[in-house]
Amino acid sequence: MELDDFSLGKQFVHIADARVAYVDHGDGSPVLLLHGCPFSSFVWRNVIQTLGEAGHRCLAPDLLGLGDTETPPNADWSLPAQLATVMGLLDAFHLERVDVVGHDHGGAIAQLLAANHPERINRLVLCNAEAYDNWPSGDERPFVVATQLPVLGALFRLALSSPTTFKLILTAAKAVKDRSVLTDELVAGYVRANLSDPHKRAKTARFLTGQLDPKNNRCTLDAIDGLRRFDHPTLLLWGSEDTHFGPEWADRLAADIPGFHRTELLPTGHLLMEEAPERVSKLLADFLAPAA
Repeated sequence: MELDDFSLGKQFVHIADARVAYVDHGDGSPVLLLHGCPFSSFVWRNVIQTLGEAGHRCLAPDLLGLGDTETPPNADWSLPAQLATVMGLLDAFHLERVDVVGHDHGGAIAQLLAANHPERINRLVLCNAEAYDNWPSGDERPFVVATQLPVLGALFRLALSSPTTFKLILTAAKAVKDRSVLTDELVAGYVRANLSDPHKRAKTARFLTGQLDPKNNRCTLDAIDGLRRFDHPTLLLWGSEDTHFGPEWADRLAADIPGFHRTELLPTGHLLMEEAPERVSKLLADFLAPAA
């Protein structure tokens, strides 16, 4: 599948055994943007453009097992391994402290970072995040399980490589409230990242195996004690119509994070940065603006 302009701009850096793909855009105060599952840094393309114009340096990696990041066979892609890679990325770029924005699985990684390495974060933004014991959600679990079935799982993943089928699945999975945002450009970018060839489909299948691993799921519960000591400014930016991780999870996080600043609810589904890119970008730019 032909590379889109966003993906053509990716660079690569070796962190331990991983060849991490990332986008580095803009100048100014650094912002680390962590995407969810099974997506890639492509989800941040519109936000990155606006934050760059607002005076931020946006660093958006593809997570282990997703997008254009590559690892040796059987490498660890668990949440602790994702955290170690993020730490390695910050060290590679000599970034002592950054603002962090995490969505979905990236939000889970951001929570581990806040809980275990708060000294590396200036301000934290969590968006419709995997947290506590809420993932995979009841609505998404059947789709994840379907990718793991013998024989049928491979056929299901192959079917998902069709943009038409993938758009239907995004709709059925209620990834967005407004289906008109599922443009050809958006769907092609999502398919290219994780489903466009046998290698990417195999990676996605293995990554989704980790979504069903109780030991991996436990990591977000284990992070709560650390989060309860995290007193840095924290914004919860949440799509209120998300059937997977609804506003009740934002409320629970707000009660547990001492640095909680405020919650912003947007009338979107799970992919709030796709449904309301201008509003999301404006809220992030305002919250992350350097203190006068």
